Amino acid sequence: MPLSKEQEKRKVPSKSRGDEKRAEENERFEVLLDKLEEITTNGRLKDMAYHFTNKKEVIKTNLIAGVARGVGLTVGTAIFLALLFFILNALVDTPMVGEYIGNLLNSIESYRDNG
Repeated sequence: MPLSKEQEKRKVPSKSRGDEKRAEENERFEVLLDKLEEITTNGRLKDMAYHFTNKKEVIKTNLIAGVARGVGLTVGTAIFLALLFFILNALVDTPMVGEYIGNLLNSIESYRDNG
């Protein structure tokens, strides 16, 4: 329900900024956002058109991406396991964990002897 003329006159003005300034900023940001959307869409379309017209480029790109994923997964797993073993090696020296691991090794050794 819109305000009447009398209500519009009694309306308290905004303390921080005028509504006009906010409207101008909103319009400016909308124009900027539209330009950005247009640039990214055109860039994607050019990239898609290039890749789908050149089969060798598609194969090369996918091969490089697959190799990069494989190498990254291998290196990441190696780093993670190295850190895990480093932490476990430090924990073996603590009395409670070292005792638990010692008991575990003794039970494995006795199982080997009996089995």
